[in-house]
Amino acid sequence: MSIDRVNISNQGIDRAQGAQPNELVRNAGKDRQVSTSSDSIALSSKAKDLDRLAKAGTYNVSARDLAQKLIDANKK
Repeated sequence: MSIDRVNISNQGIDRAQGAQPNELVRNAGKDRQVSTSSDSIALSSKAKDLDRLAKAGTYNVSARDLAQKLIDANKK
C-alpha cells in the first residue's frame, strides 16, 4: 500500500523553478510504475471451518420464548 504525495504549490516557488502549477499536477504520476502482479489470500483451515459452520444453518428462537425470558429477567 502506498500513499501518494499531495502537490501543494506555491506560485513563487513554481515560478522560480520555471514550472507552471498545472504542469506539476499533470505530470505528478507519470513517472510511477504500476505492478502487474495480482494479490491473493489464503484462509487457514480454522477459518474455513468457521465459514462452513456459519453457513450451515440458522438458529430459530420463538418470539414467545424470547419475550418470556425478557420478562423473567426483569422480575429479578
